[in-house]
Parts: sequence; structure tokens; C-alpha cells
Amino acid sequence: MANLGEKNIMEQQVEDLRDRMRLLQQDRRANLENLEANKACNAEEVRVLRDENKELRARLNSLQKKSGGARGEVQVLANLQREMLSMRAEHDNLKVVSTKNKSQLEKLKDDYRICELEAKRPSQEDSPLARRIRTLENR
Repeated sequence: MANLGEKNIMEQQVEDLRDRMRLLQQDRRANLENLEANKACNAEEVRVLRDENKELRARLNSLQKKSGGARGEVQVLANLQREMLSMRAEHDNLKVVSTKNKSQLEKLKDDYRICELEAKRPSQEDSPLARRIRTLENR
């Protein structure tokens, strides 16, 4: 009788652990999808900033060619340089965020692979030795 109660408790604990594993795997998948979406969004922002930077540089070059060093144009040039520096800083910040997200994504992928491998391990409950022990206990 005590063995039956212990078996039931152990079976409940194993089932609880399996449920937790399933929930963890679902959470990991959701996190991976979220990180991939963030990564794509960051890549798009970086692309847009690079395009804007190219456009500003082209405008700056055309202004420099036209002006020949006029006083008002020097001010425009200084403003464009400040704008370029702020965009470069924003680009660098986005690059750092993207790198962090990539490393976190790799860590989550590794954890996911570990969970998959652990889930594929053969269960000791179904081994021939375990079956034999159960039949001997049932006698």
C-alpha cells in the first residue's frame, strides 16, 4: 500500500516536471520569436539611419561645392555635422542593443537545445530493468 502511494506521488511529481518542461519550452520559443522580431526591427532602423546619413552627406557635399565657404553655409555645415554625429551615436547605440540581443538569442537557443536533448533522453521508467522490478513488486 505504501508503495502504491509513493508511486502515485512520484508519478504526480514526474507529470508536474513534464508540465513545467513544456511550459519552459513554450516560454523559450516565445522569447526566441520576440528576440527575432526585435532584431529585425533594429536592423530596419539601422538601415534607415544609414540611408539618412548617406543623404545628409550628399547634401553636405553639394552645399560645400555650391558655397565655397560662405558664412551662412558654414552654419548649415556645422548643423549638419552635429546632426550627423547625433545620428552616428544613435546608430552606435542601436548596434550595441542589437549585439546584446544577438548574444541573448544565442544563449536562449543553447538553452532550448539543451531542453530538447533532455526531453529526448530515454525514460528510465520504461527500461527492461524497471519493468522487471515492477513485476516483482506486484507479486
